[in-house]
Amino acid sequence: MRFLSARQIATIAASAAVAAPVALAAPIEIGDRNPAGGAEARSETQIIAQTNVGSYGTRQSNKGAGGGAIYGCRARLGTAPQNPDISTPCIRVNNLSDGKAFDFVFNTGAIGGIIQSGGSLLTPKPNAAPFITNATAVATGLNADRIDGQHASQLIAAARVSKDLDAEKIGGLTVNQIISAARDGGIACGEGLVAAGDTCIEAAPRAAANFAAASAACGAAGRHLPTASELQFARTLDGIDLGSGEMASDLTPGVTLVLPAALGELLTPTVYATVADDGTTSSSPEGTDTAFRCAVG
Repeated sequence: MRFLSARQIATIAASAAVAAPVALAAPIEIGDRNPAGGAEARSETQIIAQTNVGSYGTRQSNKGAGGGAIYGCRARLGTAPQNPDISTPCIRVNNLSDGKAFDFVFNTGAIGGIIQSGGSLLTPKPNAAPFITNATAVATGLNADRIDGQHASQLIAAARVSKDLDAEKIGGLTVNQIISAARDGGIACGEGLVAAGDTCIEAAPRAAANFAAASAACGAAGRHLPTASELQFARTLDGIDLGSGEMASDLTPGVTLVLPAALGELLTPTVYATVADDGTTSSSPEGTDTAFRCAVG
């Protein structure tokens, strides 16, 4: 009978100790819940591989119409979104070298994927950011320097072609006009306008028109007929001459005057106020044509 040496006995015992957990471990059942019976894994399950370029540590594929993998978790956002130990994501891809962290490839579909916040894609989430990044280089095919494929200079050039649309102005004012108004403590008025208190009024009168036509013309320009008070102030400014009278927005509706029985009734016309350059305030029937100018503000 042959006896084993101490070295042989120690080798067999060590091999048994290593092999025992493998022999006792429950195998993964394909198509079933793992762990079975409602149990839950309480620690990470690691798969460690060392493969070459073009190969992967694991591969999940579905040759049917279903997906390749689904992951779910109940992780919560912590005080530091950038720290996975505080804000643990459902999926983390960490490339420790200088290569890519991920690839998303789709063939003939019209949509590459969805980043959805909440239970429905139809519900807007204005306070939810789809992602955050500190990478500020221009992404090929995703260029925030362009709008509809055009640079800012191209958009400005196209805007100038449109009537009364200048992308170098804000509210019809150039940068210099805005700065000048801020320095002087007054309001800034655009080209062809004169500051009159807290109102901007057109420097030159328009052709005579009746009240309805004048009101419509000012409204179409995004402006309004000035009040009699505004005209009274405007006439005192250099370069403003109201002549014998210009139209104001003050309107007095006509009324019915009851006369003695033999005379019946008298309907007075609806009139608008006019202001002359000498300060005289008069009135004209609303159908009468009078010179006018529009105001802004």
